[in-house]
Amino acid sequence: MLGLLTLGLTVFMIFKLVKNALIGKQLGSDVQYAGTIELIIPVTNGSHFYMEPWIAMLKNMKALQGHLKIHVLVDGHHPALSRLGDLHAVSSCVEVQSFLTRPTDTDAVPWMIEQIAARVTGTTVILGDSELVPTETAFLSLAKLVTEKQKAFFVLAQTAKLSLLGEAVAVLNPTLALASIFGFRKFRRNISHPLMSIASGWMGMPLKTFKELNFHHVHVTTWKEAVVKQWDREEKDYVLAFGEKQLRRYYPNQLGEQFDEMKNFWSLQWERQDKKGFWIFILAIFVWSFPMLFFYTHPFWSLASILLLVLYRFFSKIVFQESWLTIVLHPVGCLVWIASLILWAGEGLRTRYVSQGPKKLNS
Repeated sequence: MLGLLTLGLTVFMIFKLVKNALIGKQLGSDVQYAGTIELIIPVTNGSHFYMEPWIAMLKNMKALQGHLKIHVLVDGHHPALSRLGDLHAVSSCVEVQSFLTRPTDTDAVPWMIEQIAARVTGTTVILGDSELVPTETAFLSLAKLVTEKQKAFFVLAQTAKLSLLGEAVAVLNPTLALASIFGFRKFRRNISHPLMSIASGWMGMPLKTFKELNFHHVHVTTWKEAVVKQWDREEKDYVLAFGEKQLRRYYPNQLGEQFDEMKNFWSLQWERQDKKGFWIFILAIFVWSFPMLFFYTHPFWSLASILLLVLYRFFSKIVFQESWLTIVLHPVGCLVWIASLILWAGEGLRTRYVSQGPKKLNS
């Protein structure tokens, strides 16, 4: 029964991945756009901002000079705050604003966006995650799509190829799981939306659509939840898109640092009030890891699952431009994710339940 369920879920993920790849838009190249663009990047304690790729991108920017503004919003005393100021020295289009204090009854990301919403006037507005680094073409292509369709687009990023083993681990992230199950409106609300809140991406929209958003007293921890929940109530639709080589998700160079980041990822998701995305992603990892976990107890189903996963990763390579060797290292990526989950859970149990030593009795 367990093997049959796993095969069914794998087939479903393949079907949805192929369907989304066919109907989703791709960020192209050689695009011209005459309007203005504003990108808003909230940075919190759990965020990672990769300075070197950003500085390289800003130095090479030419077509968007005078047409782009980037708002980097920092919650509290972030470790990268001192270096983030260097971005403005590289390009005047970057504005870094630190919010050292905020009301105690608010969540950081929606509150920071609300503070600068009145100053946003670009033709196209993009909300983005801090670990993503775009090319100049990413701005132009997404803005053109938004302007032509007058719809919002959620863009999934390609994982940057920093190292072979690192990519094998990093590519198995919530973004890949989201692309595999993103579906119809009702299904999207129940399953895709929780997973979207922990995936990495850009949300581009017309200025009018952004101005209609209400971030006042929104009690959620991510901008994606704040946006899509409002659009659900108003029955507004948005389109899935793929970043190709124009929008990349970065990760630490060292596998040890990446492993620590993964444990921190589990902690952040567990602390969120809505844990649906947490459990859905665990289910995705279970499906991806089934042949390694149950090969000796369910050899027939494991072999069948391996064949389906090879097909699944073949299509994910087409969509996300992964390397072939990364696909070969799929089992290693799964095992690293499982190990990070087990270590995170073990550390949490020790912290919560292990005795701190015998208590002294009052004499």
